[in-house]
Amino acid sequence: MIRKASFSIVLVSYALLALAGCGDKKEEKPAAQQQTEPPAVEKTNGLTKEQAAEPIAKIGDTTITVGEFAERLSSQSPYLRARYSSPERKREFLDNMVRFELLAIEAQKRGLDKEAEVDRVKRQMMVQQMMTELFDEKGVKLSDIPDADIEAYYAAHKAEFNKPEQRRASHILCKTKPECEGVLAKLKAGKADDMEAFRKLADQHNTDAETKERQGDLRFFSQEPAEGETVPPKPVRDAVWTLAKNGELFDGVVQSDQGFHVVKRTGERPALARTLEDARRLIQNRLWREKREAAIEAFVADLRKKADVKENMDVLAQVKVDLSDLPKEEAEGAAKKAPKKAETATP
Repeated sequence: MIRKASFSIVLVSYALLALAGCGDKKEEKPAAQQQTEPPAVEKTNGLTKEQAAEPIAKIGDTTITVGEFAERLSSQSPYLRARYSSPERKREFLDNMVRFELLAIEAQKRGLDKEAEVDRVKRQMMVQQMMTELFDEKGVKLSDIPDADIEAYYAAHKAEFNKPEQRRASHILCKTKPECEGVLAKLKAGKADDMEAFRKLADQHNTDAETKERQGDLRFFSQEPAEGETVPPKPVRDAVWTLAKNGELFDGVVQSDQGFHVVKRTGERPALARTLEDARRLIQNRLWREKREAAIEAFVADLRKKADVKENMDVLAQVKVDLSDLPKEEAEGAAKKAPKKAETATP
């Protein structure tokens, strides 16, 4: 009886083992027959290290390897990569690489690698590469921006994400009412949407110093201005809001504390209402850029602290910026838009 029970237990054990192995399609082999699988070969762009090191072209002492060719090709956009998928196109790509190397070798023979501008571009590219590695690949990520910071920013800048309807208009500010009536009569006699005629008359009659060089353009404004918003006088705003469509001329002279106005509606912006969820991605990107810029500034400040930097501001004052080739309005606009800080990567 004992032997029979033991035999039954052995059979049950084999049955359980067989059931356990049903999910595995690979057949177990005896230890003597099992072979160790070779380790996976590391590949880049589908090439082993040995394949990548093989020369694909030689130009004098310069060698283009298969790996360099594959790397250059893989760095192209998907559309360009698709273009170079055939053997003929790959040959064309290689010919372009050879062409570049031929030109680079000839330029070096002519000593152009020692030119100051070439050196500046080289150093600029080194700086850009370093900044990418430090602050894009290893720096602050979008996912590092906490939800609490996004919510706090939204709460502090609600006016930015919730704006009333805005309209754009142009005006001609005249000294007297009869002058304004004459201008209005000329505009009514022409085509209703003739903006060029309006601009010409604005050049002749507009006495508003702020809008004179813009041919009377008042830009966009709200009917009820927010704090700090620059808007035309209330009678002008009210007149614009009675106009049903862009290009329409107000049928009458508008009087304000500035004088007499001819008013024309020229554009519109619908009211803006963004919830926190609508603005979340925008705010996240903005906070990420701010943190990235702060990290860069701290990095540069630390480098400056460690380096021996000396500046001669008296000599700097002697440098004059020539803007004579720009119209006065564009020169003044460029000066107002000048960045507060110089770009780090473009000295």
